[in-house]
Amino acid sequence: MVVMQDPHDPTLALNPDARWHVLKIGHEQTRVLLVDNVFARVSDVQQLAARQTFTREEATYYPGVRARCPDVLRDTLLSASAGMIIQAYGLPQNTRFSDQGSWLSLAATPEKALHPLQCLPHFDSQLPTDFAVMLYASNPPFSGTGFYRHRPTGFENITQSRWPAFEQARKDWAHRMTKRPQSYFNHSTDEYQRLGTIDYKPNRMVVYPGTLLHSGLIDPNKDLSKSPETGRLTVNVFVSAEAKSG
Repeated sequence: MVVMQDPHDPTLALNPDARWHVLKIGHEQTRVLLVDNVFARVSDVQQLAARQTFTREEATYYPGVRARCPDVLRDTLLSASAGMIIQAYGLPQNTRFSDQGSWLSLAATPEKALHPLQCLPHFDSQLPTDFAVMLYASNPPFSGTGFYRHRPTGFENITQSRWPAFEQARKDWAHRMTKRPQSYFNHSTDEYQRLGTIDYKPNRMVVYPGTLLHSGLIDPNKDLSKSPETGRLTVNVFVSAEAKSG
């Protein structure tokens, strides 16, 4: 596939000296990949983001505004991460990745306007072959990402086989307990235990299975903004892996 690049787009050169690390999260030892200084100049990503039009997210529960990720940025991130994913997760060498949705994202929803599901850790997919590739792209200090265990079930990854038990336990908890706090989830509770965090650092890429429970550790006092120049900008690329046929 040939992707036509806008002549005004920056080069988005990768940093040849970037190195990746494997972190193992929780009892299930889920692998999370961490890469610092992915791009030679993260300012190129910031300039590209500043040219996009951000609108309120309607398709998912993301608490803010989003713009479609330009193809050149999505493809560069996939180029940087594909080999790592194949090696770290033991996928066949002939694996190819299909785009399941790619966005530039800015947390912007006030806590009083959050949907109840936005006040809890979540997962992106029930398929173990789906992955999230996320780039922290802003310079100012922002809050990072937390990974969680659902205490009633002990689950850290929500797969298709686990979903019925997880959903029933979540409903049972809601019926037994008082109303959950109307706030961003950035801590541990009797229902969810935070297993670890990834700090927000500009030009840092994080890759994790879509099944892994996680939450942006949003601080409503400093992280909420609709501006790509001043807000908590992330690039979110969701991919599905499958072996090439033939």
